[in-house]
Amino acid sequence: MTIGGTSFNSSAAAEPQDHRATDAAVLAWKAWRAAHRRTLALCQKQQRLESELARTVGFPQAVLAADELPLPMRIASLRQFDELAADLPSLCARRDEVVAALRTHQRLWDDADRAIGYTATRQQEAAASVDEERLIARLFAADATSLRGLSAKLDSLIALGADGAERRHFPWPELRRIRRDVARLARLPRMKSGDGLPRTMAELPMRETQGCSVEQYDNSCAYPYPSESSSENSRLQPDTD
Repeated sequence: MTIGGTSFNSSAAAEPQDHRATDAAVLAWKAWRAAHRRTLALCQKQQRLESELARTVGFPQAVLAADELPLPMRIASLRQFDELAADLPSLCARRDEVVAALRTHQRLWDDADRAIGYTATRQQEAAASVDEERLIARLFAADATSLRGLSAKLDSLIALGADGAERRHFPWPELRRIRRDVARLARLPRMKSGDGLPRTMAELPMRETQGCSVEQYDNSCAYPYPSESSSENSRLQPDTD
């Protein structure tokens, strides 16, 4: 999650058929994008359900008040209690009490969990994450045979790698600029060469493009990318084909 030395003048890039429909990298990107969106949706759902459980039931715990403690202490596990009792042996007699309180609270949590499907959602999220990892591996293993294929790889690389504040630092802004360059080249109109093969402005010799600026051919966006300030979800929509 790599930009290889792909040549835009390769024979694959010069073939007459439209590689947007057949490029293995584009097809793999579409499959990954669907899986990525599903993982994100399940992650958000799991977080919402966990917050609901924490608010309505509270994370399982026991509150231990003792003369040996300056203030009542929240005990979240038997391991925590045992570590505390190792330093304060007089608390060992309270272990059964703590066990009972933890079990009671855990039953309340489990009942509420089953009612709203929290654990089931966590399991679905884990399975979706595994599926997404499989698909992203397939995407980067696929050979891009078009600029759209290369752009698809860049899109997934940026979506997965540029997280939070890190997306403002090297190399993410630079990669986003490269992605825009690739997208711009991908939407240049194709011309017929002497041998009948379609060619983009990027594939023509310099002498054939003298006097022609890229901006002349930059009036539409067949492979649009949002600005750098766009949200994660909107950044995952570069292809409408």
